Amino acid sequence: MRRTIRTASFLLAGLLALSLAGCSQVKIGYEQEKFDAFMQDVFVNTMQSDYTTAHTFLQNPADFGVDMEKIPVNLGDRFTQENMEKQREQLRETNDTFREFDRDLLTAEQQDIYDTFDAQIALEIQFSDAKFDYYAPLFESMSGLQFQLPTLFADWEVRSEQDVQDLITLVQDVKPYVASALDYTQKQADMGLLMLDLDAVADYCSGIVQAGEQSAILSAMSAGIDSLNLDPERAETYKNELAQAFTDSFIPAFQYICDTMDGLKASGKNHTLGLAQFEHGKEYYELLLRQSIGADQSVQEVREMMETAGRDHLKNLSAILLQNPTALLPLAENNLPETGYGSYQEILDALGEKIFTLFPEVRELSYHIVAVNEEIASDTGVEAYFKIPPLDGTSPKQLRVNPNTGDVSSLSTYSTVAHEGFPGHMYQYAYMYEHVDSNYIKVLSNVPAYTEGYAVYAQYEALKELEGIDQALLDAYRENELISYCAIIVCDIGIHYEGWSIEEFTSYLNSQGFSLAGEDARLQYEQLWANPCAFEPYYVGYEQFRALKEKAQDALGNQFQEKAFNEVILRSGTVPFSVVERNVEVYIKNSGV
Repeated sequence: MRRTIRTASFLLAGLLALSLAGCSQVKIGYEQEKFDAFMQDVFVNTMQSDYTTAHTFLQNPADFGVDMEKIPVNLGDRFTQENMEKQREQLRETNDTFREFDRDLLTAEQQDIYDTFDAQIALEIQFSDAKFDYYAPLFESMSGLQFQLPTLFADWEVRSEQDVQDLITLVQDVKPYVASALDYTQKQADMGLLMLDLDAVADYCSGIVQAGEQSAILSAMSAGIDSLNLDPERAETYKNELAQAFTDSFIPAFQYICDTMDGLKASGKNHTLGLAQFEHGKEYYELLLRQSIGADQSVQEVREMMETAGRDHLKNLSAILLQNPTALLPLAENNLPETGYGSYQEILDALGEKIFTLFPEVRELSYHIVAVNEEIASDTGVEAYFKIPPLDGTSPKQLRVNPNTGDVSSLSTYSTVAHEGFPGHMYQYAYMYEHVDSNYIKVLSNVPAYTEGYAVYAQYEALKELEGIDQALLDAYRENELISYCAIIVCDIGIHYEGWSIEEFTSYLNSQGFSLAGEDARLQYEQLWANPCAFEPYYVGYEQFRALKEKAQDALGNQFQEKAFNEVILRSGTVPFSVVERNVEVYIKNSGV
């Protein structure tokens, strides 16, 4: 009898355990499904909140659950206090829902997405604090609205007749949209928060105005209409309507920008020092830095990292010089050898043939090269850029190149093509679109240090594949560039966090061995002053990739494999460096060392 009782008790315990385990599995499965549904809602709601975003990333929106009928055809929300309040409330609601998830119940892939979204929404909530309402500049001299709008329209894909009608509506919306941005900018000035390179903005916009109806931007949009092969009379009607919208809205908007910049200059309300001068400027810069580097490091930690990196690169350059003193003469004399390539096509073809020796395979790397719109190319100095394709696009990827580049055979051009093409952004997105499932990660995750840091890493890796030039010289070329950019990051921190004047900026650079004075010093200072954290995504991002690679090399020794490491850093898509580092640590552990 006693034995029977024991058996029954044991059986009951076993059944209870199985029941609890089954319940736990059900809960885990439910949590994972609910999280996927949440991220899908985030994706759909983001797409349905902005017409240009949906059109850019989706050829067939319905396939993604996106209803284009619900999206107003305009350039987006206006820059008003009411919309700032609305955004604050939406962020709070989204964050409250997100915080209900139990991260421990998610899959490893979902945890990567969770951590990425967590970092992004936390920053957005902090940026949305009312004390920062008028801190963000809309007309930065390197990437402001005055550049974004011409690029948007010059690159606009016309896929259907409805797209033509919507395009005309969008061009008509430029004037009221820009007026809203200028009202915001005037409010910045009135609050003592204006910090813009007014001359640079006005000069660029003046060029747009002077081109008038002869604008290459209008020509590019008209060419999009021609590509549909509509009835000639209908096509001509659309082009006339587009030209009228361009004349009535686009050109006056850019004239309005010119006039406003001139007025602000005359008012004397524009500051000439960095963010540190504002009441909450240092706090705002801390957030801006965290956003731009994809990590939670403090300003001081970033400064120390870049100063250390600068010393490392100087040490590397000195070692190369000791071993190969004569090989570096072209670098010292600023007389670098040519690569031998005669076109962008030749560079991409050569890199495409060699890419899979160092990077993981992808099935689809078809592409074509398109000249950058003439006005954008001539006025911004852009040498090339990669046009991010739609998620469901089937056409070849596009590398946009500057037709005015004088020397395609230069090392600079080779590096740019490697950065924007193979094995940089073009390859990066091809890999991500093929291997990453999350649409949020593919197009909505905002971690510029990952995307740009990787592309800098890729352009330097591509130097290994360049034949006909002494590798010691190429190594020195890389180290010399990195020394300069490490100093630039420190200066950015000095200007915007420590309040450096131009004299302090020049003094620091001279103390680091850079000879910079007069007009050259002023131009470099003003570029950094007017564009806080512009260079951090590229070079802090690169240094983080470099540190992870050295960590893996030190741990694995002879078992380290370049291709395997590159696959690890690409595997999760656009994510914060905490996620990349976790993946690298798993790679090291699984390698059996």
